Amino acid sequence: MLQFASCTKFNHPLSYDGITIEVDLNRAGVPLLEIVSEPDMRNGTEAAEYAAELQRVVRYLGVSNGNMQEGSLRCDVNVSIRPIGQSEFGTKVEIKNLNSFGSINRAIEFEISRQVELYSQGQSDLIVQETRQWEEGAKRTVTMRKKEGLADYRYFPEPDLPEVILTKEYIENINNSLPELPELKRRRYEKLGLSMQDVIFLANDTNVAEFFDATISKGAEAKQAANWLMSDIAAYMKDEKVSINEMKLTPEELAELIASIKGGTISGKIGKEINDPVEIEKMVDQVILENPKQLKQYRDGRTKLQGYFTGQVMKMSKGKANPVLLNKILVEKLNAGS
Repeated sequence: MLQFASCTKFNHPLSYDGITIEVDLNRAGVPLLEIVSEPDMRNGTEAAEYAAELQRVVRYLGVSNGNMQEGSLRCDVNVSIRPIGQSEFGTKVEIKNLNSFGSINRAIEFEISRQVELYSQGQSDLIVQETRQWEEGAKRTVTMRKKEGLADYRYFPEPDLPEVILTKEYIENINNSLPELPELKRRRYEKLGLSMQDVIFLANDTNVAEFFDATISKGAEAKQAANWLMSDIAAYMKDEKVSINEMKLTPEELAELIASIKGGTISGKIGKEINDPVEIEKMVDQVILENPKQLKQYRDGRTKLQGYFTGQVMKMSKGKANPVLLNKILVEKLNAGS
């Protein structure tokens, strides 16, 4: 069983009779969404993948950035074992301090092994209801605090909070307004004939998925668009440490490049050989110098002429200029005098 939460923490000092009191306003003013799963996972790998899918969902919905390392998404796990054929669950042990999918996997696998070893040695009484902490360095769980029952959690009703009534109509309205979630998006991409590797890469990031969808809506073939995003564009984003939304390349421009390759206008090796920014900049400068009329029209508002300049540089480079790098340099040059 996994529990997820999202919160913000800060301290607010109060002074009273010369005494300073630190009030922990953890989660104050910040909506807390807690998701509790059924005990339907059998190992650390399943749990980690489930957690990763939940991260994708909250990112798709825009309710959280889902960054575990920042505490935006937190996860606690509850582990219990039972002999094969037994319906009743064993003693539940909660594990905290899990800040990555890898730590979720490793902590669960360790805790399962620990409990199985105690059980097989006839020491099941040493498996007690408690909260344990995962130590990443030592790769083990250690006791944080013992819990004997619900009373130790100090649950109590909050009298100042009104009841939240969720009607069928309200839930239906939410369902009807949901965006396409990761699972449905993956199924749609599979129907486009993409490989599972392509599907997982594209659907993993909502911004990449939107860029891909926009590119194929401009007429690009799905497989070609996926290849560009997974190879040159992904490599560029990694090298430059930028997101796809921070790139100068637009879906329309990528679709035009793919169409040019398909039509034989430019080489299929485009962008694979010339990656030297100095060399590309020289070609951009020359094309701009040779086309003053088009440059003036561009700076007067006809920004679609960017494609014309791109084509001229591609022609000069014989289809070998890196398109992402080219567009970055070209946009900077074209807008320099605006």
